Amino acid sequence: MNYKPQKKLLSFNNFKMQKSIKYGYLTAILHLAPYNLSGYNICPKASNGCIIACLNTAGRGQMNCVQKSRINKTLYFIKDRQKFLEHLHKEITNYEKLAISKNLKLAIRLNGTSDLAWERYRFKDYKNIMELFPNIPFYDYTKILNRFNEILPKNYSLTFSKSESNESEVKKLLATDNNIAVVFNKLPKKYLGRQVVTGDDSDLRFLDPKKTIIGLLAKGRAKKDNSGFTVIN
Repeated sequence: MNYKPQKKLLSFNNFKMQKSIKYGYLTAILHLAPYNLSGYNICPKASNGCIIACLNTAGRGQMNCVQKSRINKTLYFIKDRQKFLEHLHKEITNYEKLAISKNLKLAIRLNGTSDLAWERYRFKDYKNIMELFPNIPFYDYTKILNRFNEILPKNYSLTFSKSESNESEVKKLLATDNNIAVVFNKLPKKYLGRQVVTGDDSDLRFLDPKKTIIGLLAKGRAKKDNSGFTVIN
């Protein structure tokens, strides 16, 4: 399957992205087609609970046109990666100007509905997208443990995502300063010996205090999860 020309990659009209404005940030997010919906698995560590609870169909994601667009963008990324990265670079440049015009800072989340190691994709001057915008904070959630063993760009923040099947990875990260995101039916004060801070007030994970649990309230299908993906208190 081939992709069609894509005008726009990033968006910032997501409700949670809008919450970032009160913290002085314009946040742009990239939504691709998660797991293997495009025919290519871009969430290599997705668990059954994660797949079922995925926010891909939340809000405007329920619309067929949005799903088609996300599949198309994923095919664009897979089949013409250099062109995709150049397109992304141009768009971020324009969004940075937009943020400045609104007296805001720009922040970028590339894995809105994917789990790709963006630090590995190099193109211009053999730099990745984060290195080309050193003054812009980039951040993502990931279930790929070995990404935390790599030397990441200083402006790229990762938060590990707990699922029902990666407890051994969570235990390893508890010995580090890295934050861990957990979906709860209701937020406790502490979990796994760490303080729990809400991750729902904004999406700006790079502002979170280190060595904490980022508590996310179950939404959509995650409210009815019985796989263990949603932690029940």
